[in-house]
Amino acid sequence: MTLISILIALIIERLDAKGRYWQMHLYASKYLNFSTSDSFLANSVVKSLLSKEIGFLIWLVIPAALVGFIYTLFDFVLFQLIINIVVLLVCIGCIYLREKYKGYLNAMQRQDDEAATLYALQLGQKKTEQQLNGETLGQTLAWINFRFYCAVLFWFVVLGPAGAVFYALVRTYADLVRKDIEAKEDNNDDVLEAKPKVFEHSISQYHKVLQSLLFWLDWLPARIASLGYLIIGNFNKGTTCWLKFLLNFKVSNRKVVTHTALAAEQVEQKHLGCTFEAKCMVKLVKRNIFLFLALTALLTLFADLP
Repeated sequence: MTLISILIALIIERLDAKGRYWQMHLYASKYLNFSTSDSFLANSVVKSLLSKEIGFLIWLVIPAALVGFIYTLFDFVLFQLIINIVVLLVCIGCIYLREKYKGYLNAMQRQDDEAATLYALQLGQKKTEQQLNGETLGQTLAWINFRFYCAVLFWFVVLGPAGAVFYALVRTYADLVRKDIEAKEDNNDDVLEAKPKVFEHSISQYHKVLQSLLFWLDWLPARIASLGYLIIGNFNKGTTCWLKFLLNFKVSNRKVVTHTALAAEQVEQKHLGCTFEAKCMVKLVKRNIFLFLALTALLTLFADLP
């Protein structure tokens, strides 16, 4: 049922699930809003959890534990299938980033470099390929695909819908708190007004905890996804890069994924930073998803995966 759930969720996501109700951001906001509200439950229990680090970790686990409890409570295949599909659609939902990528392609098509750069920054590209320790937009897209698809699917296969919910929740809170802190450091009033104010309260103090937790949640999936790039891409060139990062616990997971993807795709230097390179990288990560589905099918057949 795991493979069927993933296939149906990916098909629906591709065809229709693009509304705000299919985004983890919405439910993460509602959960935090409730936790910091003036209700009796929030005042008596939840706020005391958020006051301590261990309590904060428990608070993060609660939604995933609730999903897991509901999933196991009703031992009915169709009901569990629906839960799997809904959870996956919410956890992989990234309509905002998809729209920015389309905007980038349109800007490049009309040769509007300024707009293309703006879209690239909104997609999460920190530095361009010309800058020191920078990355191409194709590498940024590989990182986005990893966090919204590969990592979610990995934890879904390993821990079921509860694992997918926990990962997506940590990813969402870590990103929102990080952006909020960066906005405050830059003293950008426009950005601060655009950010949901709810995230400025209660959990910003756990920024390092969230980033550390996300690092370990990404560590193994990043190396597995990168191995997939080698298998479907340039194995010889990508292997050197992958082995260099394999047991390195200090390098960022983003660097592991983006550098291995670029090495495996082997895009010519003249195409770096162009739409051709971005489209090639998108094709690479899509093939990697197909490889992951094939591995899941094998596990279903030979490893008694549910």
